[in-house]
Amino acid sequence: MKGLMIKDLMCLRKQMILFAYTVAGVLALSIMYVLSARFGNIAAANQSMMIENNMSEIDINNLSTEALILFMLIPIAMVGDTTTIFKMDGKAGFSGVSSILPISIGQRVMAKYLTVLVMFGIGVTVDIVISFVLSRLTDIMTFADFFGIIISAASLMIIYGALVILFCFLFGYGKEDYAIVVSCAVILITAILVNLKRIKMIFISMYSANSESIDFFSSFINFIKHKSLVLFIIAVIVMAASYVVSVEIVKRKRGMV
Repeated sequence: MKGLMIKDLMCLRKQMILFAYTVAGVLALSIMYVLSARFGNIAAANQSMMIENNMSEIDINNLSTEALILFMLIPIAMVGDTTTIFKMDGKAGFSGVSSILPISIGQRVMAKYLTVLVMFGIGVTVDIVISFVLSRLTDIMTFADFFGIIISAASLMIIYGALVILFCFLFGYGKEDYAIVVSCAVILITAILVNLKRIKMIFISMYSANSESIDFFSSFINFIKHKSLVLFIIAVIVMAASYVVSVEIVKRKRGMV
């Protein structure tokens, strides 16, 4: 199984090179952003918005938090594309080789999931280092808040990765793009159904011109900061369920891994 994981990681070597360049860029841009938000043009723009647009400090802080969240998402999102492994396996006809290896189907499928976890582990580690640096340069967010956002983002990406693997096995080689679309659709539909009442309140607030939408955004920020454990538990459950279903699919279809 270790050999299969190494093979999968080698399939992602070009992606890892791009990841390294991206991390360097994200670190540089995020440092410039927090310094500018504290001493430079962004700080001046924030003061101007508070005066001219009657925005509060909380509103400005939310905008800054949103920008930093985007910075935090990039390294994790960069390692989220695992369809490359399936595409390269399909082109190479690797299933014909792996089927004669003295490794069970469960272990072969497990190798895919462990590879995904290793990739996300790298992304999380890099994000933690970046957040530690940023937390020393800004008072917008503490390191604990950064850490909560990182775990929340990683949990969402793990859910996405688990679904992509599941649908890649279900649809078969050559249909990896469909697996991505369906996985995104499942996550989006689930999020809409879970937050249906809140979404309805947002539309109502748009017509009644109240501040409910801002309250919703604030609650969302607080959720991903302080309720990351909830998302992590959900991610573990989805990953485990995806693995069990994937093993059954591979046993029925054969020739997949």
